[in-house]
Amino acid sequence: VRAFFRTYYHPGNASLVLAGDINTLEGFELARRYFGEIPTGPSRPGVTVSDTTVVGSPRLLLRDRVELPRLYLSWRSPRLFGEGDAALDLLATILSSGKSSRLYRRLVHDNRIAMDVSVDQGSRELAGVFSIVATAAPGHSLAEIEAAITDELNQVLQDGLRDGEVERSQAMVEADFVYRLQRVGDFGGRSDQLNAYNVYLKDPGYFDADLDRYLRLDSDSIRSAAQVCLIEEERVALSVIPTGGDLSIGLSDSQSVDVT
Repeated sequence: VRAFFRTYYHPGNASLVLAGDINTLEGFELARRYFGEIPTGPSRPGVTVSDTTVVGSPRLLLRDRVELPRLYLSWRSPRLFGEGDAALDLLATILSSGKSSRLYRRLVHDNRIAMDVSVDQGSRELAGVFSIVATAAPGHSLAEIEAAITDELNQVLQDGLRDGEVERSQAMVEADFVYRLQRVGDFGGRSDQLNAYNVYLKDPGYFDADLDRYLRLDSDSIRSAAQVCLIEEERVALSVIPTGGDLSIGLSDSQSVDVT
C-alpha cells in the first residue's frame, strides 16, 4: 500500500484548480504555501491496455439476496474523449433517458416486462464499458428482456435512428453542459471540468471542443460507432436472480458464479 501511494499520490501526479473570485498571484502563493514543501515524486509509470477481446458472448448467472432478477449487458467501448465515445454517449441517452426513450418505452411502458432500464457509456482514461441494465417486472424473465433489448439494438444497427432522436439527445447534452457551468465547485462543476480537461487532454479550455464533439454527430455516425462496438459475439451478459429462485427466470446456457 505504501508503495502504491508513493507512486501515484504525490504532487507530480496531481492537478490543482482554484476557482472563484481569486487573484492569480494569490492563488499561486497559496499553492506554494500548502504544497510547495512536498516532494514532487517519481514520474507516472506508463500504462497500456490489453488487446484481449471477449469472444463467444459469455453468459453468467449470479445468485444473490435480491428481490427481483436483473440483467446486465456489457461491451468494451472507447476511452474517454476517444473515437466513438461521444456517439455512444448520445446513443445511451437515446436508449434510456426519459420516458420517451426507446428502451424505457418498450420495456417499462408498453410491454411492462421491466421495472426500470438504464444505459451508460462508462468511458475512462484507458478504455470504456457500454452497459445496459434492466430489472425484470414480477412474472417476467430476463430472457424476455434480453430479446427486446437485442431487437431494439438491431434496429439501430440496421436502420439507424428515428427522426428527432439525435436532436433531442443533443439538446439534453447541451443543457447538461450549461447547467454544469452554473456551479463553480462540486462534482461536475466548472472547477471539476477544468481539472478533468487538464488531466486527460492537457487543455483546461477544452469546453467548447468537448460540446462540439456531441453537436456535430448525426444518425449515421452514431450507428457506425454502434456497429463497431456493440457486437453481440463480444458482449458479456450477466443475470442476477434471487437466491433459491427458479433458474428459468435467468438467461439460458449461463455459467453460475458465486457471491463472495
